Formats: sequence, structure tokens, C-alpha cells
Amino acid sequence: MRILLTHSLLLSCLLMVSCGNNTDTAETDIPPAVTVAAAFEPAAAALDNKEGPAKVGGLLMQRFSAVSNAQTGALDMEASKSFVDLAQRLATEHPNDTLAALPLYRAAEVVRAMNDPKRAAAIYEQVHHSYPTFSKAAESLFMLAFTYDEDLNNMEKAKETYEKFLKLYPNNSFADDTKMLLENLGKSDEEILKELEEKAKMQQ
Repeated sequence: MRILLTHSLLLSCLLMVSCGNNTDTAETDIPPAVTVAAAFEPAAAALDNKEGPAKVGGLLMQRFSAVSNAQTGALDMEASKSFVDLAQRLATEHPNDTLAALPLYRAAEVVRAMNDPKRAAAIYEQVHHSYPTFSKAAESLFMLAFTYDEDLNNMEKAKETYEKFLKLYPNNSFADDTKMLLENLGKSDEEILKELEEKAKMQQ
């Protein structure tokens, strides 16, 4: 039961990240002549040349598809590491510019897919703290709580962060899901199912 809920929430979050909104930098496929290994070299060169976050962030997001295989969906570890490192470097050099926020948010998803939840949690927290006006600041906080909950099994931090999310974003589209996750925090699927069955009996 909880597994189904969390998988559904994660899928929703990933879809929101993939779709973005019209304030985010557009993402396109890699030009055919560009190899995966070299996909992020223009962004690295732009950073070295002290280009602004609009230029660097745009180059990173234009080549974002390089982090995974289009046919299999499997991560390309070299490209993924390059993207994450450059996104974090961009954020370090422009800690208050929201144009650096989207690549950093994407980097958290990539790191989580690379099975490094501690680093993913740190990046989600950085996104929320450093870019409070970013369009996905709320989702960053939700995903921080979700990572504590699902990946790190840190119920204390998950509870604290879910509650912070509800306090800051009571009308967010994830608010109802957050309440449900809080209610079932630390419970097994069997416990949740039993409680649902008991509630159903009481309503009969």
C-alpha cells in the first residue's frame, strides 16, 4: 500500500520535473554529431570563461538527455557525473541566481537515480535554501522529506521536513500526499492495510 503510494508520488514528481513550466530553461535532445562524453563540454567551457548562469544553465539543460540512454533509460554514469558536477559548480558560483536552480534540481534527481540519497538530500536542501523563489522550491522540500523517508529511513528528519513543507506550502499540490505520508510514517504496508480494513469495518 505504502509502496504503491510512494511509487505514485515519485512518478508524479519526476513527471513534473520532466515537464517543467514555461519559466524553466527548455530542454532538447543532443545534436546527432555530439557524443555523450562530450555533451557537457560547452557548459564546462562557459563556466571556465566566467559566462553567466543563463548561458551555462541553458547549455546544461539543452544537453540533459545525455545523462541517460534514450532507448533503455539507463544512466550514463560519465555523463551523469559531469552534469551533476557542473550543476553544483554553477550553483556554487551563483548561489542566489535562480537561473542556476533548475540544473541543480535536476542534479538531485540524477544523484538519487545514481543511488546516492545522502548527496541527493543535500542538493534538495541546497535548492530550497538558496533559491526560495525558484518555481520548484516547494517540490525540492517535498523531495528532501521523501528522500529522508524512503531512501534514508530517517523518520525523525522526514517528519520534521514533511511538517515544514505543510507549514510553508499548505496549498501546494503535494500537501494532501504529504499529510498521508506523515500519517503513515514508519508504518509497514501490512500495518497500513490493517488500519484501512478496520476503518472500513467501522464505516459499515
